[in-house]
Amino acid sequence: MLKERHVTPAIDVKQVHYFMTLAECGTISKAADVLGLAQPSLTEHIVRLEKKLDAKLAIRGPRGITLTEAGRLLAREGQGLIDAARSLANGLHQLRNELSGTVSIALPPSMSALLSIPLAETVRLEYPGIKLHITEGLTGHILDWIERETIDMGFVYMKVATATFQAKPVLREDMFLISAPDNMPVAPNAEGDYVIEPHQLSELQLVMPSRPHSARHALESFASESNIALDVVLELDSLSQVIEMVSRASAYTFLPHAAVAAAVRDGKLALVRIANTPFQRTAYLTRKRSRLVSMAAVKIEAMITSILKELIEKYDVSATVIEERSSVN
Repeated sequence: MLKERHVTPAIDVKQVHYFMTLAECGTISKAADVLGLAQPSLTEHIVRLEKKLDAKLAIRGPRGITLTEAGRLLAREGQGLIDAARSLANGLHQLRNELSGTVSIALPPSMSALLSIPLAETVRLEYPGIKLHITEGLTGHILDWIERETIDMGFVYMKVATATFQAKPVLREDMFLISAPDNMPVAPNAEGDYVIEPHQLSELQLVMPSRPHSARHALESFASESNIALDVVLELDSLSQVIEMVSRASAYTFLPHAAVAAAVRDGKLALVRIANTPFQRTAYLTRKRSRLVSMAAVKIEAMITSILKELIEKYDVSATVIEERSSVN
């Protein structure tokens, strides 16, 4: 029984609709006109349907078509198939346009600084039936919340495609040295950009979050690969406090542009690119494989991608939204 259920049906609903129209109109020319198709195209669809069913459905004559016994059976029973398809499509359309329910999502602090408010405002305006719950957390905490089904989905800076989690890359961010404008560690180059050599980083006093944070993990991986000894003089686990320390010219830090986009735009902070060394990290949208995905959650996911693109363009953020091809399995 299970094997039979997974055999591809021989009937194409669209082709049945074409045949029903032909049976009603009586001639290829009239049916083609009603359907807005060229006569050869309609004829080809009918021939394909006959081949799939291995049955002659109509015989074409000088005064129109004559239905065979198989054709009369399909004309009699086919309307139920078409009605069922239309009913299903209408039901899905209504569900899509009357989205409701709660969608809970967790964001790392750096992404939350860019995305939370625009996402909340957009959902409230366009889908008032959806109650959005946004929380901040570290990658480890977010994965724990997803596993315990406390939240529907979350962004983490770690590729965790397992039997428990399903993840797909969504955002790739360049990491920068962040400085107060009056505390720049290097002079601008000929193009007016600030670029620092990797070996110069060891001379700077840094304020960073502690090791559970993804930014700290990314920095230490980068430093190890580049054979650089960094001087972290202070650990602060609050993104806002790290930014405040840097803006007061008390230290430097490393963050993606998105985390400080507004402050950079307002001239409160400045970006310093690291020369000749790619320093990036990727955010993965992650959910539990066994958890039911609501239509509202699907809409929120699509909305996040759209808003990220808009914000990257608005703030000229050095990041890239990764277009969906397939999920990470």
